[in-house]
Amino acid sequence: MPTATVDIVDKLYRAAFDMPREPHSAEYMAGARAALRAHANGASRSPVRQDPPYPMGTAQADAWLAGYHEGTLIWASH
Repeated sequence: MPTATVDIVDKLYRAAFDMPREPHSAEYMAGARAALRAHANGASRSPVRQDPPYPMGTAQADAWLAGYHEGTLIWASH
């Protein structure tokens, strides 16, 4: 990933999560970062459903997908 891409992903991620807020699981935060990376790499629109790295129907997959959704919202608002 190009340095500029890493920089914008890290900047947006830190702005969203390095402040007082409700805690989230590691899976949720990984989903948010995955969405930011996808958009920074040129995805003009996030897929409606991204395949999580966890089996569908598990709490981990649900958390990852929710985080992916927040990451998409973070990208859209920047």
